[in-house]
Amino acid sequence: MKPIIGISVNSLRDISQNDVGQIGVEGQDWQLIAADYIRAIERNGGVPILIPNIKSLEDMRIVLDKIDGLLLSGGHDVNPRIYNERNSGKAGKFDNLRDHEEIFMTQYALEKDIPFLGICRGLQILNITLGGTIYQDLPSAGFPAHSMSNSLRNEPSHSIKIIKDSPLYEIFERDEIWTNSYHHQGINELGKDLKKAALSEEGLVEAVYLDDKKFALAVQWHPEMMYDDKGMNKIFEKFIETCK
Repeated sequence: MKPIIGISVNSLRDISQNDVGQIGVEGQDWQLIAADYIRAIERNGGVPILIPNIKSLEDMRIVLDKIDGLLLSGGHDVNPRIYNERNSGKAGKFDNLRDHEEIFMTQYALEKDIPFLGICRGLQILNITLGGTIYQDLPSAGFPAHSMSNSLRNEPSHSIKIIKDSPLYEIFERDEIWTNSYHHQGINELGKDLKKAALSEEGLVEAVYLDDKKFALAVQWHPEMMYDDKGMNKIFEKFIETCK
């Protein structure tokens, strides 16, 4: 039987009918996700379902008990109040409901040892859930820009060094790969028990994992967008295989 993979979604409020193809009416809230995530799960033998942002954590438990794996997707910046920092004004828009819900989802998945894959924001949520912090804006913290919006989504932007003995090294069997890059935040202080799996050229954490779980890996780049890269596909292949 194919494993069921739950995928978290974005909430969008400042959006027009033109943005959503003239469906619905003006002023509605929308919950949506890029199809790249869905296709990556389908392509590797999983059944994707979208987990909406709902207010009841009890209802969320019911949803999480039905899935075989959890994928936390990218999206809005995390509100710095969550990790006890003052808002620097350098972050983007926040979604407080999604922040609290995804932290709960992450805690629950780790507690129940549900296989977990975090992508971009998903890496940051995992780190914050485990007590870590993030840079609110990488250039302001002295790092080169990592948000390469002028490149194609499947186009590599920079190289990363993979740490040996990490799950990422087992997947790629290489100590260096090139990735795309669409983020302006990143890990500052590492969360409890998290281990580094990859670093950028300047030392920014690009991937983390927990070694006491079936599968708990998070990456800062977007492997789902790199649909024509066999190595990136192996991340989903390994994740879904563990979910079976």
